[in-house]
Amino acid sequence: MSKHLTRRAPKRKRGLCWGRTSDESTSVVRWQLFRRDHRGALHTSTLQFTYAEPRAYIAQRLRNARRKLRDRVDEIDLAAMGVTA
Repeated sequence: MSKHLTRRAPKRKRGLCWGRTSDESTSVVRWQLFRRDHRGALHTSTLQFTYAEPRAYIAQRLRNARRKLRDRVDEIDLAAMGVTA
């Protein structure tokens, strides 16, 4: 099995964290992206891929999801500071 399909537990750090779990019975890999806002509230984004999907496609979708999650959390933080984008 390729490394991008094996399980990876999320690390505990500031900024973006991510984890990966695989389900061999359904041939699905689930990626979870995590980010905390200024209050410490957790925001998540989950994507699912099959084992057959190419790595480039998975990487592109993960980049897009990361940007959306970052923008969503940044909007919350900016609104709390009273700054409009």
